[in-house]
Amino acid sequence: MNSKQISAIFFGGAVGAFARWALLEVLPIVTQWPWHILIINISGSAALGIVVGLFTKNRNGLVFLAAGGGFCGAFTTFSSFSVEIASSIKTEEYFDAVSFLTASVIGGLAAYQIGKFVIRQTKAHP
Repeated sequence: MNSKQISAIFFGGAVGAFARWALLEVLPIVTQWPWHILIINISGSAALGIVVGLFTKNRNGLVFLAAGGGFCGAFTTFSSFSVEIASSIKTEEYFDAVSFLTASVIGGLAAYQIGKFVIRQTKAHP
């Protein structure tokens, strides 16, 4: 990896982290269940699917690295996902832990696939 590629990832990561912070400021926390983290991770997974769908040929380009590894990587939050599950287990809220884990993994995978599918369909039928 060269300095331009590293800079692209860093720039995308800074934008992604800011976007996550801004979204967390806007999303109300209305229940104990971590909807805000789920929304961020699922929308970030969809965004990554879109990025992968757009860049089928050049995945070493600066835009792909900035958008995929940088923005999407910093926008989503695996650490908050882990903390929420661990906290639910610690307080013996096992249903919350399992439901958040399940919704996050299945929702994230589905959102990624949908994002990729929509972009590929759009590219195939302009």
